[in-house]
Amino acid sequence: MILKRALQFLLSLGLMALFLYWAFKGIDPAALWEALAQISLPWVLVLLLVTCVTLLLRAWRWQLLMRPFAVVSIWDATLALTVCYAANIAIPRSGEALRALSLNWARGLPVSSVVATVVVERILDLIWLVIFVGISLLLLRGSLAQAFPMLAPLSLLALVGCLLLLGGLVLVSLYRERALALVAAALNPLSPRFATAVCTMLETFTHGLEALHSPAVYAEIALSSFLLNLGYALIIYSAFSCFADTAGLGLGAAIVIMTISSIGVIIPTVASAGPYHFLFSQALHLLYAIPESSALACATATHALATCFYLATGGPVLWLQWRRRRR
Repeated sequence: MILKRALQFLLSLGLMALFLYWAFKGIDPAALWEALAQISLPWVLVLLLVTCVTLLLRAWRWQLLMRPFAVVSIWDATLALTVCYAANIAIPRSGEALRALSLNWARGLPVSSVVATVVVERILDLIWLVIFVGISLLLLRGSLAQAFPMLAPLSLLALVGCLLLLGGLVLVSLYRERALALVAAALNPLSPRFATAVCTMLETFTHGLEALHSPAVYAEIALSSFLLNLGYALIIYSAFSCFADTAGLGLGAAIVIMTISSIGVIIPTVASAGPYHFLFSQALHLLYAIPESSALACATATHALATCFYLATGGPVLWLQWRRRRR
């Protein structure tokens, strides 16, 4: 297990190094530094403020998913999310488990149930990403498909996969007893004790899916998801406004760059570095004719500000919760 995790971590470092090489290849360091030195501090403050708002919006949506089995305050959900983001910077994907642990430590919630809501949340993220890919293709017509020819077909496959997975989770939630009976029947011949342990864990997991068969909450989830993604687009718009060469770009361009750079975040590299810089800067350069040094300066600043923000907020929260847990 330790060897496997070590290899995964080394792979993520390798991917990060490869994409950073592609992103910075041929860039004049002096031109990059000159572009970074022109950053607008007032717009940096706006960017950080919008980032705080997106945290609250994500906490609200997550709270809706947990409502059927637990009463969680926006504050507790927000703190758990800061822990998640800070952990993901150090070790890719580790934050998803840690945010469930954070709520377990803070409020005693069952980890399996919380993890189920995290799974649903990530599926929703992918579905909305595909929706915004479609919006981006409409905004730029043929130029986006020409610059990134595999974007549309891969997005369609991702949408089908997400809908099938989400539908499967809904069915498991609706027919929980039957699903658990099938699992027990399959595992009992191997080990009744193991079968009982697995079924107990799965039963707790399915409690976290109860929001999926409550149509009353669908509208709130859709609204919170839309506002959350709009917030992410406003972060990119604020980043554009930080630099002279990108200040003229509008919200439509911010939506496109937010969508493409989000694909970079999916690739499991340390701190999401590398793919994010490469896709963000290349999209700005190819689609909007922004000079490469200015495009990379905008991508680098946006990534650095987000990284510092999440480390500064989530790191202390994780340390305090861990200390309190040890007492």
